[in-house]
Amino acid sequence: MSKKLIKYCLYGLAVCYLIYAFVVIPQKEDNSKCKGIFVTISSCDDEILSRDNVIELLKKEGLDPNGKAMDSVVCRDIERYINGLSIVEKCEAYKTTTGYVDLSIVCRTPILKVLEPDGDEFYIDSVGNKIENIHKTLYLPVATGHVDDGIIKKELKEIAKAIEGNKFWQAQIEQIYFDEKKNIILVPRVGDHVIEFGTAENAPAKLDKLYTFYKKGLSTVGWNKHSKLNVEFGDKIFATKKDKQK
Repeated sequence: MSKKLIKYCLYGLAVCYLIYAFVVIPQKEDNSKCKGIFVTISSCDDEILSRDNVIELLKKEGLDPNGKAMDSVVCRDIERYINGLSIVEKCEAYKTTTGYVDLSIVCRTPILKVLEPDGDEFYIDSVGNKIENIHKTLYLPVATGHVDDGIIKKELKEIAKAIEGNKFWQAQIEQIYFDEKKNIILVPRVGDHVIEFGTAENAPAKLDKLYTFYKKGLSTVGWNKHSKLNVEFGDKIFATKKDKQK
């Protein structure tokens, strides 16, 4: 056999291998069945959203990839559905080379519960996104009163962010009430008084000043001596003592 013929044969074999490697093998992999789904969830309590919850939801929607041909699994459809859940901030789905679907989910963090005048209730995160259908009891401050979408997107978001960034106020504030003029009244867990907060403007500074008053003032005279603390004006705190019982 001539050297030229051998050379052409080798070239032919090389071409056949490349076709097999880049066309036949991927098709075989795509037509294989999905072996299962890996679910990774970040920033979320298992009782709010767990791997089992996700798989159950996908099954109900007919999107569970397990046992399906890999080439029939559409990751964008899975992403679109999971991203539609209000608790989810971001979801990414992709196929692995070993025959699995990998699902990565980042959740929103509820920081406040909202009770609207019509009876609807939901949670919000630090940027004001609504989080619905949470069936676990979360011990977070509750916003009540004259709450509407405008309040949620602005005032409530600002006061919620200020409270979220401070462990003391996260534990101390039980209720955030909006009156008819949309001024804020805070109801603490400890102490027999309410806090007239005014608007959410300069909320962190108001809370810092109030914390100093708690630490230096109330710790000395007692937490139940006043009926009201007013921080509406920011630079000063006005404390109203309780009427003496007869």
